[in-house]
This record gives sequence, C-alpha cells and structure tokens, in this order.
Amino acid sequence: MADVTSVGQSQSVLDQYAQSEKQTEKSNELGKNDFLKLLVAQMNNQNPLEPQDNTEFVAQLAQFSSVEGIDNLNNTVDDMASELRSSQALQASSLVGQSVVVPSNDFGFLQNGDLIASYSEVPATTMNLTVQIKNKAGQTLETIDLGYHEKGPMSLRWDGANLEMDGEIVELDRSLLNRQEYFVDEEGNQVLDDAGNPIPVPYPIGEYQFEVSASIDGVNENIGAAMSGKVDSVTLGTNNQITLNLAGGAKASLSDVQQILN
Repeated sequence: MADVTSVGQSQSVLDQYAQSEKQTEKSNELGKNDFLKLLVAQMNNQNPLEPQDNTEFVAQLAQFSSVEGIDNLNNTVDDMASELRSSQALQASSLVGQSVVVPSNDFGFLQNGDLIASYSEVPATTMNLTVQIKNKAGQTLETIDLGYHEKGPMSLRWDGANLEMDGEIVELDRSLLNRQEYFVDEEGNQVLDDAGNPIPVPYPIGEYQFEVSASIDGVNENIGAAMSGKVDSVTLGTNNQITLNLAGGAKASLSDVQQILN
C-alpha cells in the first residue's frame, strides 16, 4: 500500500503547479520556467522528516540545466534562421531588373533592346550542335547550326537578331535565315554597320523558346534548355517563401536560379 504522506505530498505538488498554470497560457511544451516551478513546488512540499535525497536533487538541477540549454539553443537557431531569411530576401530583391535562368522557365520574354538566354548541359562532345528558335505557338522561326561543342555547360544569348554561344558571337549566314528584314533610313536605303553590313531588324517583343539538339555517336539527341526571364518583382509569401516574379508571368524560387545574366 502506498505511503499516505507520499501520496498527499505528490497531490499537493500537483495542486500547486496547477494553480500557478491558471495564470499562464496552456502549452504542450515544458519550458525552463515550468520546470523550475515544479522543482520549487516539490522543495516547498517535501516531508521534513524525509527530505529529498541530495543525489536526486542534483540530478533534477542537471535536468533543469539541460532544459535551459536546449531552450537557449532553440532561440539561437531561430535567430540564425531569421538572419538567413533576411539575407535571402535582400539577395532576391537585388535581382529585380536582372535576367535569371531557371529550369522551370520554358520561354524567355524578349523585350526591346534586351536579350534572352538559355543554359544547357551538352552530354558529350559533338561536331554538330543545333538550336531551333520557336515562338509561343511552337512555330520554328530559325534553325541555326552551332557546330562544335565540348561536353559540359553551354549558354546561348539572343537579342532577336544576333546570337552568342558561351559569350562568343556566332557568325550567322543571314542568307539562310528566314527573317530577311533590315533597317532603312528615311530614303529607304539600308542602314549599314561599321563593317558595311546591313543591320537586321530583330524579332518583335514576345516569348521565345530554344530547342537544342546534338549529334552524338551518330544519333541526334534533344538537350534541355532552361530559359531566362527578367525579374520584375519579388514576393515574400507564407513561411517566408521567396518567389521571383518573371516577365511574361512565370514564377520561380530563389533556389531554382542557375545563372544570373550581366
């Protein structure tokens, strides 16, 4: 049979703790303040004839120290997470007005005086790399032979008329292009560049897509091309999720960015 004094003592401790909890918000977690209240209540209600064992008391103090340490660690982690979110938000805001390449973006939005870009991974060295430029409707506007490329990353930039591969201008045979429109002056004469060549009129504002293919070991393979988009704005949503709002209506997360265009 249980000791009557022990049972009454335990009940008194629980009653005292329950009374103190009426003044505070209920929680499923036992914090350091709650732990200390229980410890003090137990000391106030211990049997004077059978005081608490020193070893047990030291063990409880050690538990209190552990609870306090965990609580402080949680606060530190929360502070670090808050600083990280602030840093990410600042980084995202700095991208407004810049173009970024993200894998979820199928189309690049070409604007006046701007360019669109793509990023691809060439699986093996090839002598025959080709890009097809398509409009939003899926119509192939141009098919351009890019020639040799080693295995590895490959980037394209296009302003609607001129093309760059890995930062180098692609020499285009414009007689083979579908678009044969050039700038003219007020008298209807073609405007020439410094080299004496007519200046092509770029494709109009709109959404375009690059489809890259390569001949590898005699087999023609399609290579994925992640397209760029200009960051119009940044949204900080629930759970501090950062979303980049791209020109043309596409959206992407900050972690999706593969390349930032200068």
